[in-house]
Amino acid sequence: MGASRLAAFPAPGALRRNLVLDVGAAVGVGVTTALVVSLLPTVARRGGLDPVGLALLAAAPFVANLLALFSGRIGPRTPRQLAFTRAAGAMLLLLIVLLPVPLVLTAVSLGFWISISFATPLQQRMWGAMYPARERGRLIGMVQTGKAAAAGAAVLLGGIVADRIGGLAVVALAGLVGAICATAAGGFRAPLAADTPVFSARECWAAFSSRPALRRVGTAQAFFGGGLIAAAPLYALVQVDRLHLSLAAVGVIGIVASVATVVSCLAWGALADRRGGLSAIQLGSILGFVSLIVYAMAPSVGFVLVAAACVGLANASTDVGISSVLGEHTTLEDRAAAMAGFNALTGARGIVAPFLAAILVQTGAVNVTGALLLCALSTGVGMVLYFRLTPAGDTRPWSAVVQQNGVNSGLRRAWALVPSLSLRG
Repeated sequence: MGASRLAAFPAPGALRRNLVLDVGAAVGVGVTTALVVSLLPTVARRGGLDPVGLALLAAAPFVANLLALFSGRIGPRTPRQLAFTRAAGAMLLLLIVLLPVPLVLTAVSLGFWISISFATPLQQRMWGAMYPARERGRLIGMVQTGKAAAAGAAVLLGGIVADRIGGLAVVALAGLVGAICATAAGGFRAPLAADTPVFSARECWAAFSSRPALRRVGTAQAFFGGGLIAAAPLYALVQVDRLHLSLAAVGVIGIVASVATVVSCLAWGALADRRGGLSAIQLGSILGFVSLIVYAMAPSVGFVLVAAACVGLANASTDVGISSVLGEHTTLEDRAAAMAGFNALTGARGIVAPFLAAILVQTGAVNVTGALLLCALSTGVGMVLYFRLTPAGDTRPWSAVVQQNGVNSGLRRAWALVPSLSLRG
């Protein structure tokens, strides 16, 4: 296996070329997703969109993830198709300037996220073909760093410019930038990229569910990510209704999250290479839990900035960690299908979660603070489930988790991982 597998990877010069193109394409994804996530809900709320409407925007990427079960049949199969799919989704954002009504905002958002979700399985498979396993975490960390840096710059500049020319115009401009950057993916050179296997929705789910370790990670992520997702439409309520922030201030919050992601992606990648992807996710899950507690109680923008930094660190750990976990538990041929199956699980969860929180607030059952604390409870359950897993993806007995010093032991294990975040050696 060793010789043939090594021969499959591109030569060093081609690897560098792929990495540069990969970062370039990721810049476009970072710019567009950052403004769609951070700026569009705030603009929509200022335009009078209610909490359920905000939940529709928050649910759009997860509807797309669920539909990605069909990406094996109708999704991109070559680098050029990958580039076209991302570019087409980015260009849809231009429509929000022409028809700035809630229905169009939601439809455009859904179309954009479908382009991202349908491209993700092929991207995961190409990472497996382009980057050697011993360096994959670090290299993917570099790609994610470029993506996060672009996202931070876009949110900062976008927030400032939006106060002058309008938030919708800024999001549309980001779509144009994203479409241009997406063309870089068409230049990828990787063995096996051209013969991506065709797989059905049933085969996608089987590729994911047949692997116990992936099922357990998926279950933990359903709770952990579910809390963060349910909180997404509530952030705009805190920013607009409680704190009355300007779009420029919202941009600063976004860049803090992005800077946290930028400075940590390489570190998470190094940790994943050394200790496995699960270790990165476990450590990041603590930060995700803390972020919601801080956001729920935030009396001023300073607390929101701390929460945003924790969210950025947690999201980076998940992005890098999940890619590593997939690489550890799947073959290259099955990786795209397994990723689509994993996305389907998170998509089904993500469709429901934003509405649960938004409806509770809109009906007056709880206030925004109470809803955010309920989100934190779900995220905390996911964090505990993650710490129940061993590096191989097996589960420890609950008694080992809750017995005396069990929680302290888990925190000590997390703290022991911190030295591994060093990029040296």
